[in-house]
Amino acid sequence: MLLLLQVNDAAFPIGSYTHSYGLETYIQQGVVYNAACADNYIRHNLKASFLYTDLLSASLAYETALAGSMDGLAELEELLFVSRSPSELREASVKLGARFVKTALRINDCGGIFAAYAAQMGKRVSHCVAYGVFCASYQIGKQEAMAAYIYAQAAAMVMNCVKTIPLSQTDGQVILSGLHAFFAELLEALNALDRDDLCRNAPGLDIASMQHEGLYSRLYIS
Repeated sequence: MLLLLQVNDAAFPIGSYTHSYGLETYIQQGVVYNAACADNYIRHNLKASFLYTDLLSASLAYETALAGSMDGLAELEELLFVSRSPSELREASVKLGARFVKTALRINDCGGIFAAYAAQMGKRVSHCVAYGVFCASYQIGKQEAMAAYIYAQAAAMVMNCVKTIPLSQTDGQVILSGLHAFFAELLEALNALDRDDLCRNAPGLDIASMQHEGLYSRLYIS
């Protein structure tokens, strides 16, 4: 359990704090400008995009790793990579994945499927798939692993909103607390999905990420 908390902590050095995934576009367009807008943005992002991309990928990677299928993991990585239309999102996923693998291998004596996965995929790994394989390798319960992943990603979104809108830290915690029941809904929705649902993400968020590349000024890499 402590290992699960560690790899999902904001202090885990993979560089996730450098990415806003299109949020800055919405802020500069005047779409997201206060706590209510931030809450709405986070809920839509989690339900319309994250659920069908990163969260479902982590879940599928977990199951594929338990089955010991390296070919299945390679296919999942390729599908996820080509499905990300914005170049910034493809690069962000690979950068975070490579750092996750490098750090995980340093802090733990990782063996089995995770070590084999890291060796075969090289540096082109996505964070969500690497996370799923890692949790399966350590026999962390799938529900607990996915719940922790949802919370970590939502907390990162909240922090981005706090820094860029900006909002107070208290506003951020109120938003995060209000999402707890929503997290349970996402987990329930995840359990009803399969591989055919992968990458059914919202094009509006992809467009915002593409527009982020051309913003006059920005704080985040993506």
